[in-house]
Amino acid sequence: MATSLNTRTESILRRLVRREAVPQVRKVLAKSRAEDVAAAMEHMTAAERASLFRIVDDREQAADIMTNLSEDALQDVVDDMAELELVDLLERMEVDDATDVVEALPDELRARVVEELRGSETDEVTVLLSWPSDSAGGIMSPSFFTMGERATCGQAIAALQERGDDVDSVFYVYVLDPHGKLTGVVSLRQLLTHPPSTALVSIMTRDVISVGPRQDQEEVARYVARYDLLALPVLDEHRRMLGIVTVDDVIDVIREEAVEDMMLLAGVNDDISAQGKGVLALARDRAGWLLATIGGGVLAAELIGVWEATLAKEAVLAGFIPVIMGMGGNVGIQSATITVRGIATGHVELGGAIAYIFREAQVGIVLGILYGVLLGGYGVVRYWDKPMVGLSVGVSVSVAIVLASLFGTGVPVVLSRLGVDPAIATGPFVTTVVDVVGIVVYFLIATTLLGL
Repeated sequence: MATSLNTRTESILRRLVRREAVPQVRKVLAKSRAEDVAAAMEHMTAAERASLFRIVDDREQAADIMTNLSEDALQDVVDDMAELELVDLLERMEVDDATDVVEALPDELRARVVEELRGSETDEVTVLLSWPSDSAGGIMSPSFFTMGERATCGQAIAALQERGDDVDSVFYVYVLDPHGKLTGVVSLRQLLTHPPSTALVSIMTRDVISVGPRQDQEEVARYVARYDLLALPVLDEHRRMLGIVTVDDVIDVIREEAVEDMMLLAGVNDDISAQGKGVLALARDRAGWLLATIGGGVLAAELIGVWEATLAKEAVLAGFIPVIMGMGGNVGIQSATITVRGIATGHVELGGAIAYIFREAQVGIVLGILYGVLLGGYGVVRYWDKPMVGLSVGVSVSVAIVLASLFGTGVPVVLSRLGVDPAIATGPFVTTVVDVVGIVVYFLIATTLLGL
């Protein structure tokens, strides 16, 4: 029985490569899946990756390993590889996988490799490279199975048996009219459960869900997830098929977007990687938002200084500053994270954003009242001789929470409308802004209620 994602294979390969035990490495490779070998290489140094890949004798396995490598690992593997060897491996891959590999190559090497590719594969790779990498055209496969409108189920099955080796990932039969335009789609289940004499047009789904080649890959992923599709046709402006986006491509997209949003939430570049970078380069990649956070902290300190006289008269107010800032920051991050996830999954539609923001404001009011009563009650009991201190704290935390909820919800929606990735609204950005707003609200309310 396989261990969780074959972590045992990873640890064994890493240990053997470091020992330069070539015969033992070859034995492990002979029993391992290409996906597991690629996963093991992700946790190796650049030298270890290159060393392991040179040991792989089976060219088909080598090609499969390359298609599963990250961009960083791929760069380490191809650095010292001869162009003809690289071309040989590319010609063993499916066209969309070969395109992904070619796209990750340095510009000069990419141009030379494309020239070396033989036959129709060169044209197909060139076409796929012409589309943005994060669009439907950039992730589609040009291999799909079509039949004419007059075809029957029996004819489609016979054609599939004849051309099956030339078509990758056959999930549907796409029915085309005499002009090559898509008119319907038939699933393999329908194909096999109807008599051979059944005309495809009589059982096909005419309302075909499709996308254009420039459609963003996130939107493509939403279509596949919403309608439970195994493949999604990509059509040009004349409804002619350019390719299909399969569910395995969508899984890759979802994983990439999740990683990107997670990194942006933490306030670091989405392409940051610990592999192949020096300490100074890694520090530079992470310094941007930290500098913004310092700026926000300095601004907060200056604002507190404005109310220095207030703190001198009621020093007890200083003890509640971290609570006000912490509650506002946490609520803001919660609201922003939930909103970004909703936008990414399609549950937050920009057309209905006002209703969504209004609902989140109501949630903020409920949370504000709850924690305002709790914190205010504590302030009144703790400083019973100064009940207005407790009241000031309670009202301040309530207002700060409501404003943080509105800000955390509204900013991602606005950024998405402007075409900016809303994930940048989370993490340090929300925390810094909400901290500053919380301090201003706190001292304005405190000075008003305490008459300072």
